[in-house]
Amino acid sequence: MDDHFTYLKIKGEFVYEKNFKPTYLWFNGNNEYRYILGDKIDPNGITYINKPAGNINDPNAKIFPFKLHIAKQPYDVVNKYLLQPITSGENGFWTNFDWNNAFEIAAPITGLQYSGQYGFTETYMYWPTTHMVQSSDKALPCDACHGDSGRIDWQALGYPGDPIEWGGRDK
Repeated sequence: MDDHFTYLKIKGEFVYEKNFKPTYLWFNGNNEYRYILGDKIDPNGITYINKPAGNINDPNAKIFPFKLHIAKQPYDVVNKYLLQPITSGENGFWTNFDWNNAFEIAAPITGLQYSGQYGFTETYMYWPTTHMVQSSDKALPCDACHGDSGRIDWQALGYPGDPIEWGGRDK
C-alpha cells in the first residue's frame, strides 16, 4: 500500500485497512433514512446519509455487513443543511481552496441558499459489503462470529448474547 495517499488536500485523510471487520446491522433491503440535499440536520449529532432499515423483529431482515464511512462534511450554520460545494473547475474548491467561494458558486446550481456561514458536522454513510468478498471456500469459520472472541456484537443486534447459547430471534 505504499502507493496510496494517507492525506490529500482536496479530500482529507484516508485510512486503509486489509481484512477490516465490517459493521454488522439488520438489513431488509431498504433504508430507514436517506439524506436528501436540503434536509435539515442537527449539527451536534450524527447526520446519516443513509441508514439501513431492519431490526431483530423484522422477518425480512438479515444480519448484513457494511463498511461504515465516517466523515466531516460542510453545513450551513444558519440554514442547518449540508452544503454541496463546487469542487472542480476554474473556481472550484480544489483549485483555490476557498470554501466560501465553492459554496457561493454552488448555490444557483443546487438551489440552496448559502448564508455565508459554514461549519463541519459528522456524517455516517453505510456501504453494503457486496464486492471483493471472499469465495465460499475462504469464508470465515463459525467461531469467527460465534463464541467468546467472536466478531459480532450480538447485544447491539438485539440478542441477549450469542444466539448459539441464547437461541435465535424466533425464540
